[in-house]
Amino acid sequence: MSAEVTRIRESLDGLATLAGRVAAEQADAIAVIADRYEATLRGGGTLFFAGNGGSAADAQHVATEYVVRYQTNRPALRAVALTTDTRYSRLAPTTWASRKYSPGRSKPWPSRAICWCCIRRQGRVPT
Repeated sequence: MSAEVTRIRESLDGLATLAGRVAAEQADAIAVIADRYEATLRGGGTLFFAGNGGSAADAQHVATEYVVRYQTNRPALRAVALTTDTRYSRLAPTTWASRKYSPGRSKPWPSRAICWCCIRRQGRVPT
């Protein structure tokens, strides 16, 4: 077996170990988040994702997963990556979450409920 194949197997074994740890340690927290996302979407709400740097790319990817369909023919779900329209990134947490809208202005996003999702990756590279 080549060194490259050995390295690939070790990497995949490490990923499997990590997946097992996440399942054991975080399944309850993930279920709570999934329930909140589902309740927001079923209530006619919108999921908002944010991040900076590499996490901004993750936010865009995750929001896209909700909007487009892959293998299932379903309607688009309401999700926005704030990193693609930065005017929302300051407005959303202060205005939308508190439900305070200026008189005479329409709501910036027609939604009954929102879910604000911030993505932060922590790796070995200092930020």
